[in-house]
Amino acid sequence: MENNRSFDETNFRLTPKRTMDIVLEAINEIIPYELAVILSREADNRLKVRYAKGPLVNREIEKYQIGLANRPDLQEVLRLGEVKLVEETADENHHDTYEEVLDLPMGHSCMLAPLKINNKILGLMTLDHRQCDIFSPQRVSIAQTLSKLISLALLQTIENENLANEKETLLYERTSLLTDIGNTIDGLVGKSYPWMQVIDKIKLVAPTNSHVLILGETGTGKEQAAKAIHTLSNLSKKPFIALNCSALNYNLAESELFGHEKGAFTGAATSRRGRFELADGGTLLLDEVGDLPYEIQPKLLRAIQEGTFERLGSEKTYHAEVRIIAATNINLEEKVKEKKFREDLFYRLNVFPITLPPLRERKEDIFLLSNYFLAKLSNKFNKRLFLSDEAIKVLEGNNWSGNVRELQNTLERGAILAKDGFIKPIHLVFEKNDNRKLINTGVDSINSFEEETKKIILKALELTDRKIYGSDGAAALLKMKPTTLQSKMKKLRI
Repeated sequence: MENNRSFDETNFRLTPKRTMDIVLEAINEIIPYELAVILSREADNRLKVRYAKGPLVNREIEKYQIGLANRPDLQEVLRLGEVKLVEETADENHHDTYEEVLDLPMGHSCMLAPLKINNKILGLMTLDHRQCDIFSPQRVSIAQTLSKLISLALLQTIENENLANEKETLLYERTSLLTDIGNTIDGLVGKSYPWMQVIDKIKLVAPTNSHVLILGETGTGKEQAAKAIHTLSNLSKKPFIALNCSALNYNLAESELFGHEKGAFTGAATSRRGRFELADGGTLLLDEVGDLPYEIQPKLLRAIQEGTFERLGSEKTYHAEVRIIAATNINLEEKVKEKKFREDLFYRLNVFPITLPPLRERKEDIFLLSNYFLAKLSNKFNKRLFLSDEAIKVLEGNNWSGNVRELQNTLERGAILAKDGFIKPIHLVFEKNDNRKLINTGVDSINSFEEETKKIILKALELTDRKIYGSDGAAALLKMKPTTLQSKMKKLRI
């Protein structure tokens, strides 16, 4: 059964072409373009198109070559090695990059980004859009960073062509060896196409030390993805520090991020290092970054950009070099529009976005995930656990609004209820409104909230032989504290 559900891993091998596609897709999420072209610098002083992407691509562009001897403007961009915005003028000496094969309107947006490694020019990336002034200064800065990823991908292509029997570049070699990242990083389980796209992006960005923004619904595995990026980076032997930014007010956020001195506030009996200091040289995960208080965001931006900060209650400046991985389940661009999240901080964090798919969009992974969790639960409860075929169908048919975390919780409840270790549909207690599936009332109507709650508690007590405390008790089954359950039972007169 497992073989039928798995994909051929060779289909997801991180080839140079796939690497280029992933990076260009990531660039388009941040810097909207209608034409992205990657050109390599050839030995005869020509620029040769290697990749082209976007709605304006045509066959002529894919075969296009540019003689640098006739383009002093492009030679100058390559010599300076900096990203440049091209302003179209009526000057007869001005030339559009692809004027021979593509007709773009006057005043269109054009960006040129030299591609280099160790100061050696490999080629040029061009981004074009028919809309005027679409490339803002922030986007130019991001392009400067992302051009490094494109440079690596271009180098992979060149090396593959010129040194077919040699090892590929360090980045490609390091990531492609990990055919099953799930065996290396705990929790990253799956073979579905959406999930393998995520894995490919993790493999690609991990060795670069660029900042990463992980997007996805609650329970999709954002922290596991962040740990994977850290583990596969050259910072893996350095600290990985996480901070959950939700429910932090300004003072608490400042103390958590940057630390505080003794006496800085009531209760500060000792000095304390913040997460930036603790993560120095390593990775800092800012989980639920969208909930970070607006007032602290300028200080966070400064710490990220300059690597400097002050502890709360101190004027001494501290230094820390930290890779930032931010994670959120909300739309940060909407929060920027609502003036609840700083635009400059958003662009600083959103260097390389990775969106994790919800479990309902990768249901073919449910079987693999279930086996993974059951193996862990077997060790926890010291008994062998199995799923019936009917239980598997029930799991695969659920909507999973709580995603992978909800699946894990559901299986743990099932492991508690299935005393013989054989989990059947009756042992699968779903969260939220799905709890009604426990009650077979024989009618479709819903009673009052108190009555339905009472039925659920009674069913849980029945399934656990009225045991409240312990890992196999009703409180654990309902995911609440025993004292809370007892309080509800008293209120409902159970």
